[in-house]
Amino acid sequence: MRRWAAWILALALAAPVAGCTWRETKQDFRNTKNSLLGTDPTTRRLYEEDDTSIIELNYKAADKLFSTLRGVLPAGSPVSVERFVNDADPSDKAPFGRVAAGQVAARLAQSGIRISTKASTPAARTAAPQNATESDKDTPRPSILSGSYVLAGDVILMHAKVVALDDDTELAAYDWTLPVNKSTRELLPQLKQGGFTPSVKNSF
Repeated sequence: MRRWAAWILALALAAPVAGCTWRETKQDFRNTKNSLLGTDPTTRRLYEEDDTSIIELNYKAADKLFSTLRGVLPAGSPVSVERFVNDADPSDKAPFGRVAAGQVAARLAQSGIRISTKASTPAARTAAPQNATESDKDTPRPSILSGSYVLAGDVILMHAKVVALDDDTELAAYDWTLPVNKSTRELLPQLKQGGFTPSVKNSF
């Protein structure tokens, strides 16, 4: 009898109201029923996963780099690209480092930076003239885009910089974070153990 009363009360509390969709009404009914009958699941996600696209976030980081570079990097300067490395494990060959570097480089290319597909070599590191003239300032200055990342709980700490090859001057740098979500777990196999965190019922 008490179970029937609980069902009737649940139906009354979950009755559709103006502006509610049928899907919302069903969810309200389910929540009310579970609360009254003590059938709440014992395992649930403790936080909402941030599903923001990493492309969007990496593009924003590239825009920040470009806003600095356009004032110091002569037009037409070739910028080579290195895969981003895991600071905690430089031997980590997960696809994430290559993908992140590629996305930042792609956005810089869209902004007008000349991205070179050739890897930088020691021969490219020529000394900059000590007494640069006004015309020398417009001479293309080969540079390199590199970066690093650190896995830190539910976020990934990112760092990228563009360095001139002639004198190792850091022309631009930027730090940002990426969420640990479905996309980043696919690119970083060591994160695939993430997901749902169990919680224990403390009432019956």
